[in-house]
Amino acid sequence: MLDLVGLGILAGVVPVYLGIAAALMLRRALPRTWEAGLIGLSTGVLTYLFFDLMHEAVELMGARDPFSWLLFLGSLFLSFVGLVHLEKHRLLTSRHAGQALALPFVIAAGMGLHNLGEGLAIGTAYAGGEWALSGLLVAGFALHNGTEGFGIVGAAGLSPITARTAVLLGLTGGAPTCIGTVLSGLTISPYLSLVWYALAAGSLLYVVFALVAMTYTSSRKLHMAYGVWTGIALMAMTAMFLTLVGGHRS
Repeated sequence: MLDLVGLGILAGVVPVYLGIAAALMLRRALPRTWEAGLIGLSTGVLTYLFFDLMHEAVELMGARDPFSWLLFLGSLFLSFVGLVHLEKHRLLTSRHAGQALALPFVIAAGMGLHNLGEGLAIGTAYAGGEWALSGLLVAGFALHNGTEGFGIVGAAGLSPITARTAVLLGLTGGAPTCIGTVLSGLTISPYLSLVWYALAAGSLLYVVFALVAMTYTSSRKLHMAYGVWTGIALMAMTAMFLTLVGGHRS
């Protein structure tokens, strides 16, 4: 179990923290005009992950299994429409700063559910004695997850992120990888996987809408577009690298 937790830390926790640290340094170095570009990068990362999660969820649905339809639609409604209801009642927007810091936590939680699935893949390979494959998966997922730190930090804009907040964000996004590696030794219901993929997809969709509404103005459109393209490109390139070296799609 300690080996599995260690693999999860290397694949999920460490790279997410490194990504957060790199994004914070980049945010300080860039001029204010590039704030929209960093938020756009965050939006691109989240858009890629949203479609990836939707694909995973639909793969788990059965055309002749209405219960899976109900789970998918209900989970998506709960995470997406539910967050909009929370925002409407000012639980997320009681203050501007509170809103700015609530978005990164929603992002980190959605990414955490996504990374839990990656931990399952690592743990399954390790438990099956495929240690070389598990090592490749750790390296590939670590590279992939490092870009997620930009998605988390970008959503905060120029709002200050304290060291304590950064630690909590990293744990929220990265720790589920460790949980996934441990759970890989257990029998996980496809219904449970379907629920967490749909919940993650809905929460990320909410944040994408919020970021676009906040940033897509006439003076920021071009920076936003460059950032979105860069975020999608980074995620796609790291996913293809992982496929080439390990034969496992992220």
